[in-house]
Amino acid sequence: MKQKKSKKEFLFFKSINLLKTNPSSAGLMVLFDVLFLVSFFGLQNLFGYLSQSLAIPVTIASFVIFIVFSLIYYLVILFAYSFFKYNILYYLKSLFKKTEFSFGRVGQFYSLNIIIAGIFFAIMLALNYVLINIKVTYQPYVFIIFATPYVLFLYVTTNIAHSLFYEGESIKDSLKKGFSITFRKMRAYREIILVIILSLLILWLFLYSSGYLLRLIVAKNYTSYLITYSYFKQITILVLDGVFYFIILINRVSFYTIAKEIK
Repeated sequence: MKQKKSKKEFLFFKSINLLKTNPSSAGLMVLFDVLFLVSFFGLQNLFGYLSQSLAIPVTIASFVIFIVFSLIYYLVILFAYSFFKYNILYYLKSLFKKTEFSFGRVGQFYSLNIIIAGIFFAIMLALNYVLINIKVTYQPYVFIIFATPYVLFLYVTTNIAHSLFYEGESIKDSLKKGFSITFRKMRAYREIILVIILSLLILWLFLYSSGYLLRLIVAKNYTSYLITYSYFKQITILVLDGVFYFIILINRVSFYTIAKEIK
């Protein structure tokens, strides 16, 4: 007969404890995430400004220029992501043991992300081709059926491949093992997925109940309802963003733990 797991044995709580016992590393991970967001919006505004000088792609030459410009944009964004994620992986590793930081493999890490992006972009094109050949009536439902596992596998594969790479694996082995774990060893990370689903379900129930109570309390006064609803909407967005980021932060530690154990 299997013994019931104690709270400390769950990967989710192990990850929280690791972050709690290493507040400086946790704080620096948050800082690099913030810096990435700042750089992302900065680059977005910069390329948005530069794109104003581009003509609408009506000729082959203008179309080629548009494609090259778009490719450069995505490669620059991907490099920014790779740079900050590489720093975050250092602090993830430091949760488990002392380690020295080095930019020696950041170029290879960027290459790894380009390959992952290329693979999933090709999959996305294939799924999109299937989607556009389905009746419009069924497209939203088929999209959900395709999009859910697609996003899930992209998320899992990327995190595991990143963790394996920072643990010393080559680009090839990181990809190979990352896909292998994603598709063949779902038991290893199913707890992470369950936490995501349960967290989103609990959050949805909380926000739905809060919204329902809000309508009951202030619905009779339309002006008061509009003002209160505006504040409620802003608070909801902040809560969703906060919970979503918290889950991502915890999951990073969980995926790194899995990669260390399987490696």
